[in-house]
This record gives sequence, C-alpha cells and structure tokens, in this order.
Amino acid sequence: MSSYLTRAELADLVGCKERSTACMRRWLDRHGWIYEPNRAGFPMVSRRYHDERMLGHISITPLSDEPDFSIFKAA
Repeated sequence: MSSYLTRAELADLVGCKERSTACMRRWLDRHGWIYEPNRAGFPMVSRRYHDERMLGHISITPLSDEPDFSIFKAA
C-alpha cells in the first residue's frame, strides 16, 4: 500500500472525477488540507494525514479573509 492516497481515493474524498486534478486542488485548498503537488501537478495527500484528519486528531483552523480582532479587548 502506498504512503499516499491514490487518484481514485482522492477523487472519492473530494467528490470529483479522477482526472479532475484542478477540482481536487481547489477542494483541498478550500478545506485546508495539506498536500504536495507532484511534477504532473497531482496533489499528493499522505495516507497518514488523511487518516488522522478523518479521525479528528488534527484540529483545523478555518481560513478566513477577515482579520482577527480578538486581541483587542474593550477597556
């Protein structure tokens, strides 16, 4: 078994076609998944990272375009 998700496994996770690499990358970016594109541009996702994330062992901070003003407290 490979250390990385196969094209079919990644397509199943993302919900797109196996040949839709751009769709996979967009979904992974939008959902904050860590991956490394290979030379062909296919997003390589570690099987261990996938398993840990799906089990909830990795906390995810949602991406936001808004600045975090929580450090400023009313006096």
